[in-house]
This record gives sequence, C-alpha cells and structure tokens, in this order.
Amino acid sequence: MADKTEQKILDSSLKLFAKKGYDASTTIALAEESGYTEMTLFRIFKTKKNLFDQVMIRGITKMQEDAHKLLFIDKKYENPRDFLETYLINILKFAQDNFEIFHLTIIEDSSMGESFQAEVNDAVAAYIKKNLPNQKIDYRTYGITITTFVYVLNLEKYHGRTATFGEQEDNIIENFIDLLYCMIN
Repeated sequence: MADKTEQKILDSSLKLFAKKGYDASTTIALAEESGYTEMTLFRIFKTKKNLFDQVMIRGITKMQEDAHKLLFIDKKYENPRDFLETYLINILKFAQDNFEIFHLTIIEDSSMGESFQAEVNDAVAAYIKKNLPNQKIDYRTYGITITTFVYVLNLEKYHGRTATFGEQEDNIIENFIDLLYCMIN
C-alpha cells in the first residue's frame, strides 16, 4: 500500500512541480493533487524538499533509461540527412514522453537538474559526432540547438499553444532538418 501511495504522490507532484514550479507548489496543493492529506505527504517524505528531490531522482533515472533505449542507438545511417531525421524524430518522442521531468530540470535551480543537463549535452554531442564525423561544427552547440528546438515544440504543446508560425508541425520539423543539414554542408 505504501508503495502505491508513494508513487501516486510522486506522480502527481511531478505534474504540479512542472506546472507551477517548486516555490509555487505548496505542500497543501501537492497533497490535494495526490488525493492524500498533507500529513500523509509529510509522513512519507518528511519535507517538501525531500519530495522534490525524490521526484527529480526518479524522473531523471527514467529519462536516462529512456534516452539509452531511444536516442543513443547503435545504427548505421545511409547518409547524414537520414541520421538527422531519425534522431530528431526520436528526440521529439523522447522529450514528449518525458516532458514534465525534462521541463523541471530546465526551470528549477537544482544541482541534479544542472548535472543532468550537462550530462545530456555531452552525450548528445558525442552521439552526433559519432554519426556525423569530421564536420566543422561545434558538436555541443549543434546538439543544444536540436534540444532547444525540441524543448520549445514540446513546451508549446504542453501549454496548448503552437510555435509553428502558422505552419503544420511536420513542415516545421522538415524545415528544421533542412537547416541542420545545411549547417553541416
């Protein structure tokens, strides 16, 4: 029973922290969101900070597992454009599936989030370099550019908005792939 209660509190807290941020998410609101009392929340997690840390640890762990399954696959690509298209589609899916924790690592001042972001940026740069060798680009900046594009598209979806400037999302993605391809040619 405690594991289900704990998981329900963690899941609902992730949603509220991602939506309102750490400071604006009161323990009363976190308890109400989970369907439990504030007393239950404190009995299990002791403090709001501990609850937040547990949300971050579990979320980042899940993102790391998902990243290794979906993003950093060992595959030979026919050409650079094929790699870019496959990678962008996969990272869009990854970010959408993990958006709340992905967003939380960006919006909150947390050493866990910062170290995770640095780790992701380094891994993305290494993966791009492996699949697009001998390019005259800064691989880290190139990867951050891709990640930022993906974040903005997903952030807009999360808030029910559109950042496609009147274009269909597929067209925006295709245009971005064209831009990425131009950057390496």
